Amino acid sequence: MFTEDYEKMSRSDKTQFKEVLNDLLYECFIVRKVYDRKSKMFRANPDYLFIERYTSTFEDYLSYMDMQLSKNDEDGVIFVTSGAERNHFRIEPSTTLVVYALRSYYEGQIEKAPQETEVLMTSGQMNQLVQEMGLSNLSKRLSSSTIASSLRTLDAFNIVTKANNSYGDPSYSFFILPTIRYVISAEKLNALYALLTKPQEETSSSSLFDTPSTTAQPGDIPVDSLGGHKE
Repeated sequence: MFTEDYEKMSRSDKTQFKEVLNDLLYECFIVRKVYDRKSKMFRANPDYLFIERYTSTFEDYLSYMDMQLSKNDEDGVIFVTSGAERNHFRIEPSTTLVVYALRSYYEGQIEKAPQETEVLMTSGQMNQLVQEMGLSNLSKRLSSSTIASSLRTLDAFNIVTKANNSYGDPSYSFFILPTIRYVISAEKLNALYALLTKPQEETSSSSLFDTPSTTAQPGDIPVDSLGGHKE
């Protein structure tokens, strides 16, 4: 039982439990490694290790809210899902396209280096990818400024993390985290791919953004939704 396990914790662990739980609910995704911009290296995430230590306690607490704790050891990702399908944060269509582009780039790079779980990307590579995929032709809203805004949103949920400079600078770099795999389900990814590869005369920005959407959870999140945060 949660109350029994919680009372067995030390005072410091009780405090950390509250802090980590709030981070988990706010950010939705907790990753195994976090980037230290000072040392320019990834290091073990103490929040991730703490959840591993008290997995059953977190599971018991979250069950009271009809939420489930999920964990993928291969990717090093912990996240929550909601049976009530509440507390979801919806993102605008331009961020949907950015997520699609990042997922495509991530999988391509991981295929070349399967031992890695994070992929470095620069602003130049990001802009080039958007052009190569023809995404800017689908939406005039997908400018450098909207891309930067989308990256800031994704950063808040541990989908990407800054490496150098801010997203508003002309030149910046960031890491795509393994959580990118949990933002778009395979079904939605295939549907978006089919839509994007239609002949241009059959595809318009309005048809793209009319893609059906319903709130869901990580692991099966629609292309225009992120779970775990509500404003």
